Amino acid sequence: MKKRTLSVMIGVAIGTWGCSFSAGTIGTPTPTQLVDGAGTIVAATMQAYTAIPTQSVSTPASTEAPTAEPATPLGGASISYESVSFVIPNGVAANANAEKITAVEANSGAPWEIAPTHLRFTLTEYQLQGKLHEPRMYIYPAEEYAQSNPSAAEQIRRLKNILAGATPLQETLPTVPFFNAAAQIAAYIKLIPFQSGGGVRWLTQYAQYAAPINNHELFYHFQGLTSDGRYYMIGVLPVTVSILPEDENPAATIPEGGVPIPTDVGPNDVYYFSVTEKLNSLPPDAFTPSLDGLDALVQSIAITNP
Repeated sequence: MKKRTLSVMIGVAIGTWGCSFSAGTIGTPTPTQLVDGAGTIVAATMQAYTAIPTQSVSTPASTEAPTAEPATPLGGASISYESVSFVIPNGVAANANAEKITAVEANSGAPWEIAPTHLRFTLTEYQLQGKLHEPRMYIYPAEEYAQSNPSAAEQIRRLKNILAGATPLQETLPTVPFFNAAAQIAAYIKLIPFQSGGGVRWLTQYAQYAAPINNHELFYHFQGLTSDGRYYMIGVLPVTVSILPEDENPAATIPEGGVPIPTDVGPNDVYYFSVTEKLNSLPPDAFTPSLDGLDALVQSIAITNP
C-alpha cells in the first residue's frame, strides 16, 4: 500500500479501504529551527474489551486539563512556530515542518474535513518511513472547531470528560474527527500532562473493514486540551512493534509472539482483544519509536496565547 493521506470520520460502516488525507488548503511549509543538545479467551473476558486498563497516572479532579510540572530539558530538536513550541527527543525525528492550514467550510469540503484555520506540524526524518500515516501534530482553536464540526464537538466533549476523571474506555475515547474510518483497538492508554494542559494517548489503528492490526497502520494517538480550553491537539505518530505483521495482508506471516488471525472468520472481537492485551503487556521500549520518547515529545508542548 502506497503511503498516502486519509480524510477520515469515525463511525463509518465497513466499506472499501482507499481514502486520502486532506485538511484544507495547505500553506507554504515553514521549516522550524533545529537546535542540537538537547490463545484462548473465554466469553467472560470479552467484557474487558471495552475496559482497557490505563497506565498508572493520577487523574485530575477538575474539568481543567492537568498541567505538567516544569520539564527537564530534553536533548533533541527545539521546535517553535507562532504560539507553539516543543522538543523532539533525539532518535524520534530530526526536525519538523510547520504549516498554517486554511479553514475548510461546509461548501468546500466533505463533512469530516470541515475545520477552522489551524497549525500542522509534520516531523521530518522520523524514525519510521513509508507508513500509512505521516507523523503529525495538529493544533486547533477548540471552540471554533467544535462550532463548525459536530464530530469535533463530540470528541472535545469526550476528552473533557476524561480529563475530569471519567475512565478512558475504547468506546468513550475521542476519535480523530477528520478520519473517515473506525478505530479498531485502543491499547496502552495513558493520561499525559503537557506544559500547557493535559490529554490522553493510546495505540490504535483505523480502517473501513475488519483489518488485521499491523505495523503499516498502527499509530500512537494523542488528544489534548490546554488548561484554558482554548486549544485542542491531535497527534498521529506511526509506531511499530516486533509482534505485528508488517502490513494488512491476511496471509502475512505472524511474527513470534503475535496473535494469529482466526482462519474461519478473520479478525473479530476476540482477535482485537488478544492483540490489545499483547500490546499492553510489552515495555515502552519494545515499540519503535519508544513510547517514552513520544510521551516526552507530547509533555514538552507549550502553547501560549497570542
